[in-house]
Amino acid sequence: MGKNISFRIWVKTLDADKDGKISKDELADAVRGNGGWFAGWKGKMGVKAADANGNGVIDDSEIDMLACFCSKALGVS
Repeated sequence: MGKNISFRIWVKTLDADKDGKISKDELADAVRGNGGWFAGWKGKMGVKAADANGNGVIDDSEIDMLACFCSKALGVS
């Protein structure tokens, strides 16, 4: 539970335009900033995996699904 709250706080820092949503580009910037490879692809796949309503961004209600994707696909905990 504590890790998920920490992840939520971290994800909110990625919101560069402060619109309350995380885009594939903002997610890719985070991957790139942490030394990750294939940042654009990982950003796109992260949004695709977590975007339950299909609007192309991750909002507050989808952050838990993003955490699950990052844990399983990227080995981030």
